[in-house]
Amino acid sequence: MFGLSVAATTPFTRRGEIDLETFRQHVITLINNGINSITFFGTTGEGPSMGLDEKLKVLSYLCPKYLNPNDAIVAIICSNTADVKIEISAYNDLGISKFLLAPPYFFGNLCSLGLKEWFSDIFSTQLESNNQFILYNIPQMTGVTIENDLISELRQKFNSEVIYGIKDSSGDMERAKIYLENKGLMVAIGDERLIADSMSLGASGSICGLSNIFPQKIVEMIEDRHKDTEINTLIEEILKFPVTPGVKAILALKTKNDIWFNVRPPLIQASKSQIAGLKQVMKIDG
Repeated sequence: MFGLSVAATTPFTRRGEIDLETFRQHVITLINNGINSITFFGTTGEGPSMGLDEKLKVLSYLCPKYLNPNDAIVAIICSNTADVKIEISAYNDLGISKFLLAPPYFFGNLCSLGLKEWFSDIFSTQLESNNQFILYNIPQMTGVTIENDLISELRQKFNSEVIYGIKDSSGDMERAKIYLENKGLMVAIGDERLIADSMSLGASGSICGLSNIFPQKIVEMIEDRHKDTEINTLIEEILKFPVTPGVKAILALKTKNDIWFNVRPPLIQASKSQIAGLKQVMKIDG
């Protein structure tokens, strides 16, 4: 089973620099709470707001001293295949071979043939590698839905071991069910509210943001296939404003470390009223 991969959020100083020491401490805390892997630089991790050199600096600092490269998954969110290949090669040099690959996001309304050719240009160079890819379905951000037929075609054309799974962050249970019908496909759920039901239908685990704050709770939800009222209530509150600042605000409140409030443009920090709403849900005074 895939289990829980934490969609790690990235700590920034007030000047917008990555705080490596805070990141190190966070990674160690997560490892000690029974998670299976850590996914870096996705939506929660503000990957699109970071350069490749910065990402490599983070990963070379953390791996292998504090995190086994085999337990790292790196999100790649690019619209051109040349940059995707450059990133894959750079991460391979650090011993990392697992990736969360988003579709191209700029043009929108892409046809299945265009997507097939885009993915094919990447996967055709990976057949002799040990790399494994999880496709990233998050249409509310990319404007693209990865259809089940496309996944089947790619897995048949290339290798089901190379394209071994999908993360569904659509928040749509019906979409998750469609992916779960794809035999042999590893399905990881991105919306915490859908974890329990999806696990009961055959999902393999989750890659999600709230596991930064509640790793043990999410592990239990995956293993026991039960819903958690606190998690669901927090999600409903977070969805009232951009998700990433919301997750970081909860982590800041939980750890009492204000550095987690910081985000990079174009995102902005959670407002005082938004933080007040989170405090009420979390039953925090002051």
